[in-house]
Amino acid sequence: MTFVHTTIHVTDIDRSIAFYSRLGMEVDRRFPVHGHEIAFLGSGETKLELISDGKGAVDYPGISVGFVCGDAGALAKDLDEKCVGPISPGPGVEFWFVRDPDGFLVQIMKG
Repeated sequence: MTFVHTTIHVTDIDRSIAFYSRLGMEVDRRFPVHGHEIAFLGSGETKLELISDGKGAVDYPGISVGFVCGDAGALAKDLDEKCVGPISPGPGVEFWFVRDPDGFLVQIMKG
């Protein structure tokens, strides 16, 4: 299993990119998906993912950590019987959300 990204939902993606750029994180890639804008920041294997719907207030506040696993669905169900997924926002992308013991959101992507 590989740790791949941490997601932060933001109200203004440009402001957030400017902030994290000041901390040395460069935009690796940025794109729109289903009414949201996504930007991955960082130069290493592990990225910071910023997501914004451009509507102002964040309707899904929170942070999640993301992992890639070959059998993501089975692992997600094993870790949390109330897991959510599979979710497929685009071709070749499939993931599940689970909660850790403290309720922290974890995304497990099929790899």
